[in-house]
Amino acid sequence: MPFRDDDREGLDEGEFPDPDEADRDRLDACPHCRSAIFDEAERCPFCGYYLSREDRPARRSWVIVTGVVICLAVVLMWIFRW
Repeated sequence: MPFRDDDREGLDEGEFPDPDEADRDRLDACPHCRSAIFDEAERCPFCGYYLSREDRPARRSWVIVTGVVICLAVVLMWIFRW
């Protein structure tokens, strides 16, 4: 999901400081928006995208969730003998 301008209101400016000359060698370019970001960053502070799949939060597949709901329904029907 792209980072919107109104999302910046909740950010702490100290969390994303402007790099000084000593930090210039620790900068990389974001693969999505090409902005300068720190090497250790998990998420781009400019566009909001995660830099790798490993850094992204896990998302549940709708197939797994649907399967679990169906299994629970079958178990409840078996318990109550409908």
